[in-house]
Amino acid sequence: KERQDIHEQVALVMERLFADRLSEFYETLAYHFALGRSGNKAVEYLVKAGEKSLARYAVEEAHEHYKKAYDILAPKEEKTEEEKKLLIDMLNSWGYVYYSLGDMKTLIDLFESHKALAESLSDEARLGMFCAWLGVAYCIAGRPKDSYEFLQRALALGERSGNKKVVGYACAWLPWTCAFLGLFDEGISYGERAQEIAESFPSDQYLFFKSLGGMCYVYVWQRDIKKVFEGAERLLEYGEKTANSRSKVFGHFIKAFGEIKIGDMAACREESEKAVAAASDPFYAMFSTPNLGIAYFLEGRFQEAEGVFRSLLDFCEKRGIGMLAPIARMFLSVISIAKGRMKQGLKEFEEIQTLFVKNHLKVYYALSEYVLGLVYAQVVTGPSLGLSTLAKNIGFVIKNVPFAEKKAQEHFHKAIALFREMGARGEIGEALLGLGHLYQTKNRNEKARECFAEALRLFEECDAHVFANQAKEALTELRPIIPEA
Repeated sequence: KERQDIHEQVALVMERLFADRLSEFYETLAYHFALGRSGNKAVEYLVKAGEKSLARYAVEEAHEHYKKAYDILAPKEEKTEEEKKLLIDMLNSWGYVYYSLGDMKTLIDLFESHKALAESLSDEARLGMFCAWLGVAYCIAGRPKDSYEFLQRALALGERSGNKKVVGYACAWLPWTCAFLGLFDEGISYGERAQEIAESFPSDQYLFFKSLGGMCYVYVWQRDIKKVFEGAERLLEYGEKTANSRSKVFGHFIKAFGEIKIGDMAACREESEKAVAAASDPFYAMFSTPNLGIAYFLEGRFQEAEGVFRSLLDFCEKRGIGMLAPIARMFLSVISIAKGRMKQGLKEFEEIQTLFVKNHLKVYYALSEYVLGLVYAQVVTGPSLGLSTLAKNIGFVIKNVPFAEKKAQEHFHKAIALFREMGARGEIGEALLGLGHLYQTKNRNEKARECFAEALRLFEECDAHVFANQAKEALTELRPIIPEA
């Protein structure tokens, strides 16, 4: 019957004796306080233990510490004001672990179940960080519209409360959300603000590399290649300087994405593999997997691409990562087409497009229109990129050949219009290149010339040298214009 008092006394003595080196004893202190009389102190030390484990990339171990803290605090029916605040603080800290695990499904469920409690505290800074975590979770879950609303709310709460850290985190995550919504300039402005705030928190490494990574992600879609690679180098240098593998992963991921946009698939594969090798967390290991799959696909290595995308899809569907799962599904449907299952592949593709529209994934929807243009162009121009199985789909081909040219043009033009709205110059160039080849096949050389020339101009603006060379070659191959007599 004295055991509870003994545990409490042991913990209190340890606090006093080891005051200058408490971090070594977080787990032990949590254990004794949990078995003593101070459950709240146990929670505080479990959270500190979780933060310590996460810092050394022991993510599962960190998760166990937070779970123990939650199990102590959450079941209490009558919580004091202090305990309510402690619970929300614990959740805001636990968010990093769920992020590193990539478990957005559980994070969203957990935070939504405590949203009313967070709102009841009349503490704008705490609620702001809570909303920011919901914002990033919905972004990764593939729901950027919901993400944008939560992050804007977090930003407003941070500004009203004068809490720079809340403002910084909202602005660090907004570039990613804005990229999916096609709000590129807005995303850059938020990223720049987060970078300024990060200077006031030099020990907060996540705030720095996440905001810089978000800006670079937008630069990729804008095809501002110089800023993409400059940002990637900064992320890699910062990762080396601080021994932060997460920043290194972001650096390699951004470089790989940039290499895709200039057309160098071998370099993309190399950087993607470096990103995976540098990752110490489950979710970070997935960041560059789509780039690797796309590189294999564009090189016509469909078997390897399919393996990458199926592995990615399995990981994402278990954890609710709707940011990456649709890309995997989109390319798997195109691989189905390439393997001779055209009707099934197109049906799956159209389902993915419906999902893009429903979830406001504007940049993905525009990309899907471009890809669909390429698919229908194959029916007209004959196989390329390994789409050499048209003979297996004779019924589909007979049915669609009379309309394939029109459909290809419609999809290319829709992609171009959407990319113009967003200011995605390189994507416009790629769609123009595809449209130009379609016109060239039908001997509409003047139309083809216009497309190739405009594509070349855009690629040169973006320093996309591989694509620029393709546009030059296409212009050279066109028969010269013969003046009418």
